[in-house]
Amino acid sequence: MDKVKKVYVDSRFRTNDSVSDSDFKFELKESLELPDNTVCYVDDISIPHCWRTVESHNNKLYIVLKTAYLVMDGAEGRAEYNYDAYVLEIPEGNYTGIGLAATIQETLSFATAFEFEVIYNASRGSITIQTTISSGINSNNSFIVKSDSGVVAWSNATPWKDKYGNMTSVYIDNLQSINGVLRNTVISLTATNLETDFYRSYESGFLDLLNIHNIYIHCPNLGHFNSIGVRGENSIIKKVPVSSSFGYLILDSVVSPHDKMDVSRQTIGTIHITLKDVYGNVLNLHGANCSLSLVFVTSD
Repeated sequence: MDKVKKVYVDSRFRTNDSVSDSDFKFELKESLELPDNTVCYVDDISIPHCWRTVESHNNKLYIVLKTAYLVMDGAEGRAEYNYDAYVLEIPEGNYTGIGLAATIQETLSFATAFEFEVIYNASRGSITIQTTISSGINSNNSFIVKSDSGVVAWSNATPWKDKYGNMTSVYIDNLQSINGVLRNTVISLTATNLETDFYRSYESGFLDLLNIHNIYIHCPNLGHFNSIGVRGENSIIKKVPVSSSFGYLILDSVVSPHDKMDVSRQTIGTIHITLKDVYGNVLNLHGANCSLSLVFVTSD
């Protein structure tokens, strides 16, 4: 007969040195000595869907403005251009398409001298950002919404500014951009062409308002590091599809006898659980709690 042990884990009973309800340690009342031929199943998972469309890890809009000004050359005038690169923080929150469009327009209007209109396209699930001046020298104004690779390619061209016009730093290894929500995934391997790459109207891809599709449960002190994540991480013990909308519980359980991990010859006293998205960002549960069960099965 198989010998079964079950451990119930709830973030409400985390240790005092835990970081949060999604990055916590859970101390067992007694250590488990796991013999040979022992496997573990992660079961009875309950995670509240309370993270938001825009959080601190994806709240930055990178946009470069191309502003025209008139230079007199004898009796003739010609247009010259200034280039201003902005990093604009979109307020954190859970958004609909209409709400996100309105917030982006408000943010652009506060930070820049351009006249922008931002519209949600319900039939296409996208938003359009466009300049509205159609006459005079300012009708030559244009812009470009930078993808992540576009930000990297632009970084040495002109300094980046915040919404107040102050110089700000851009960390190319941690852009925290909103491009995932906009599905702005254009690959820019070369510098921006100042003549052809700017536009007066930009349409996003299909908005990814529920942009965390799977939750990856990490536990570095359980198992023998025999899983491989998309970024090469080996501490994942379970992938949970996000099957419920904002405000509801995500429930998951064992559905396959093969969804197990080898935990032979381990001594378990403290379990360290972290909930992450596919990019390695720790989920923000905003004070809500999660729980799961660990089922240990030893075969004779």
